[in-house]
Amino acid sequence: MTRPEILWFWTAMFMAASAAAAAETLPAENAPVRVSLERGETRDDSELPYRRANLTVQYDSSAGSAGNTHGVIRGITVRSVRGGPTMLFGVTIPTGSAPLKISVVLPVLSAEESYNVRLLAGETAETAVIAEFDLPLDWPAGWVTAEAFLDPDAYDTGDYLPPVWSNRTRQNVFAIAAAACVLLAAALLVRRAGWRVFAATVTVIAAAAGLWFAASFEPTIVRRGIGDDGRLLLISCLRDAHCEILPPHTVPLYYNLEEMAGDEAVIRTSEKLTVRLKTGQVRLFARPPVVESQPTTKTQPATAKSGL
Repeated sequence: MTRPEILWFWTAMFMAASAAAAAETLPAENAPVRVSLERGETRDDSELPYRRANLTVQYDSSAGSAGNTHGVIRGITVRSVRGGPTMLFGVTIPTGSAPLKISVVLPVLSAEESYNVRLLAGETAETAVIAEFDLPLDWPAGWVTAEAFLDPDAYDTGDYLPPVWSNRTRQNVFAIAAAACVLLAAALLVRRAGWRVFAATVTVIAAAAGLWFAASFEPTIVRRGIGDDGRLLLISCLRDAHCEILPPHTVPLYYNLEEMAGDEAVIRTSEKLTVRLKTGQVRLFARPPVVESQPTTKTQPATAKSGL
């Protein structure tokens, strides 16, 4: 193959790969899926620190002919581009259905917000993406609830050390490892090579089973209530794990904006909060703030549309 032919070959491959990548996330202006996001006129503090908004989804019948192999939207995630938790909503939207308006709860981290909306083929946040949009949405300054998520004082006031293995577990692990070393050394005294390999293999398997058995009694995830009123919940783990947190501690707290931007917490509305914890990581979660009765205020509705 000559140089020009090689150049044309790799150019064609690059264009094909680019087209395939672009097809994974449908652009708003050309996609058969169209969404819009708007807030209400009346302030509602009943679900603080989250606020209600309306998400409208229209899934045209032409979606099936556009090369989309996912016929039904099973889930929707909404996350502020500034970070914070990912809100997951279960839906069932087949192609060609009438526009569906969904009431969603969202964190309001600034007056000029922008939300990443992902329409999913499954019921979890890790499933295939059918379409994805970034929608701006303006909120009144008095509706912003960022202070409910950013709370460095809650982390500074407590001595929240990373979890460690208990002394009992450490002693058991040391004893099993020492016994395994002695038995392996004794296996070297066996004259026949076959029996020597057999003894060493049995020793290694028994030691591994003993170590697993000793570690299984140690809780991987540590949960501890903080404060007399139980407002805070401390979660930490001994190794990487997914942790489910049930109500009422559904408000993740962050030490700074950097931690908020990198958070992977997923809140499945009205059910639970799922977080991915790294080894030695310590996280705090709070109860929703107490709502004080306030006079009803109305503002002009703000709408962010994509293709509608």
